[in-house]
Amino acid sequence: MALRSLFLTRTRSLRHAAAVVASLPAYQIALWPDGWALEDGAVSVHDTHAMAEARRWFELVGRNAQGRPRRPLSDAELARAMRMHGVFVPRPVVDMAGRRFASEQVASVALQLVAGDWIGERRSALMATPERALAERALAWIGSRHAGPPDPDTARQLLAQALADCIGEGLLPTADYRLHARADDRFGIRRCRCYVEADGGPECLAHVQDALSTALIPWNRVVIRDGIAAPLIALQVRSRGATSDGRRVG
Repeated sequence: MALRSLFLTRTRSLRHAAAVVASLPAYQIALWPDGWALEDGAVSVHDTHAMAEARRWFELVGRNAQGRPRRPLSDAELARAMRMHGVFVPRPVVDMAGRRFASEQVASVALQLVAGDWIGERRSALMATPERALAERALAWIGSRHAGPPDPDTARQLLAQALADCIGEGLLPTADYRLHARADDRFGIRRCRCYVEADGGPECLAHVQDALSTALIPWNRVVIRDGIAAPLIALQVRSRGATSDGRRVG
């Protein structure tokens, strides 16, 4: 009896998740899992990791075609190659990054017009594992003051302001903190890696990490790559004299 009840509960859960995915507007499926932000009903389009990687493919093919006698890849040939590597996103969808639509309905119509068949394929793929898809989407968020990926100088300024706020509110002690930031352009969406050097043991450093990570949320964005959440402003608090991988030096 218990097994039957468990089976029925599981079946209902799967059906509910599938129904949720089936009911999602077309723009959310096209920009899955984190490529949009709702602002007073309007939809702003952000890059997803998949869109950023697809853009790199399009740019690479365009550069390779310049000054070459060989016929450039057709859109169909390029699409096949990208699908083989799991990075295909239609060019018109990639070109939507940075656009703002007046409503969810307008965003859905626009994306449906340029990539309707592809959106249908994506919805079917998500519905094959709907619970996993919704769990992945739940990891993403955009802070209320997020204004795009910051450069290292901007990220360091945000970190300095967050640190000053934490100290001013008594969340962190006044101490000698050293702040560093660098760009991370290895793949997909550009990120910034920030490092804070401070004195103290593991518990103290973990407390600083937690306070500053929380303080940065309004300016930050968490994006999803391969089901893993990654903040665009990545933060690591380490003991003074440690390398970037946490090892002591000297």
